[in-house]
Amino acid sequence: METRRRLVRAASILAVPVLWLAVTRLGIVAGLPTPMAVASSFLEEFYRQDFWLSVARSTVRVLVSFVVAAAVAIPLGLLVGRYTVFADLTFPALEMLRPIPPIAWIPFTILVLPASELSIMFITFLGAFFPILLNTIQGARGVEVEFSRAAQSLGAGSFQTFRHVIYPSALPAIHAGMIVGMGLAWVNLIAGEMVAGGTGLGFLTWSAYTSGSYPTIIVGIITIGVLGAISSALVRLFANWQIGWREVESA
Repeated sequence: METRRRLVRAASILAVPVLWLAVTRLGIVAGLPTPMAVASSFLEEFYRQDFWLSVARSTVRVLVSFVVAAAVAIPLGLLVGRYTVFADLTFPALEMLRPIPPIAWIPFTILVLPASELSIMFITFLGAFFPILLNTIQGARGVEVEFSRAAQSLGAGSFQTFRHVIYPSALPAIHAGMIVGMGLAWVNLIAGEMVAGGTGLGFLTWSAYTSGSYPTIIVGIITIGVLGAISSALVRLFANWQIGWREVESA
């Protein structure tokens, strides 16, 4: 069964270049580079130092911003989800900021923050922050009241109940938010790098467009997709490690 699943997944990935080749051969999308042209461009980029510097810079920006977003959003979401007064004081203002698209933040961050690096990382932070925050709130609010009462009846204090009952019960929702947040962190990062950055994969892709190097655009897109998939897979592995008790329960 597991082998079959792997074969199906591999077929799903292999279908993309096959369809891509068919589209370019039939001329359905004018100007779309062929897979061979993109492969040739990738080999050229592979030996360029600037390409790997862009990969490293974008990856570091995403990971640092994501970790900071999780470190802020998870405790904040737990407090908002469990304490009504705290939620009334903080959540309305946060909810007003949430719908603002990343592109709208770029002029503000350039004006307020002294360095473009901070601007890009702040925009990336916002992409991860709100999905983690909202899922954490929902996870904390979904904890059965009986669980907390049972812990308190056994002598657990407020902090112990919060640490050993509410937080573990909210973990599945938290990790779902982290997976979504990682994807949106990449989206915001690329938008920020295209407008405010001088380095990174977003800037590399936009520079390829302005210079007319269309195969390099596809190289940038594929690289972003691969790194995004790897990042999400790492978050899933971390989630499986943290909530391995769910497998024990279901067994």
